[in-house]
Amino acid sequence: MKKYGNWTKFKDLSKKDKIFRIVNIIFAISLLVATIGLMIYYLKTGDKNNRFVSCIGMSVLYILPFALELILRRRFSNLVVFFYLFYALIAGFVGCVLNIYHEVSWFDIVVHTCAGYVFCFFGIIILSRLENYKKLNPFTIILFCFFCTLAVELVWELVEWFSDLVLGQTAQGDKINGIAPYVTDTDLDMLCNLSGGLVFVIQFAIGKFTKFKLGTTFLENELTPKENVSVKNDEVAINEENGGNNSTNISAEKLNN
Repeated sequence: MKKYGNWTKFKDLSKKDKIFRIVNIIFAISLLVATIGLMIYYLKTGDKNNRFVSCIGMSVLYILPFALELILRRRFSNLVVFFYLFYALIAGFVGCVLNIYHEVSWFDIVVHTCAGYVFCFFGIIILSRLENYKKLNPFTIILFCFFCTLAVELVWELVEWFSDLVLGQTAQGDKINGIAPYVTDTDLDMLCNLSGGLVFVIQFAIGKFTKFKLGTTFLENELTPKENVSVKNDEVAINEENGGNNSTNISAEKLNN
């Protein structure tokens, strides 16, 4: 297994990365403050949909990428973090915290379809950290990404079912006679996720097997880790040192001759 990258201090980031990272931090803090504010409001006024629990869950998700960076000692792509937070805004804050899922019938369909596409990114991230990504067969990457998004959707549906059953939420629809319509909601969500995953598969296949890249090269560059620059610099320094020693040895040999 090949290890990639190490922790990069903020001061060592490029100006562009520093600005992008500050934007992401402000984005996350804004979501967190707004969610906590609504959580306090729901707690004081009461809420039939029990969105207080949703607020707690979303608050954890907002800080999750930054916490993982500290735990793994590895910085994620700023673009990936931005899309993660944007998705958390739409699916988490707007959908759950503001309860738009129950106000707009088609909102859940759009969110799960987009999720099916976005969750395929995890496949590339996982593969690129376990294997030599550039040597993998494109079919392997495509299938792994597709099954990865289906697996994430399965976990998602289990979390929704658990939250409704145990925490009194309405993630799988308003209860009818005290029972939520689990089957219909779950089937539709998984179908939408499948559709989004197929869009990724088609895009990636075209990008890999034709001259039309359709952004696949950009996605791979953003999602796959880069070799640690310091390691390369150390290698260059060693080579230069060896080169200097070789030159000295050659000069000494000429003098002796």
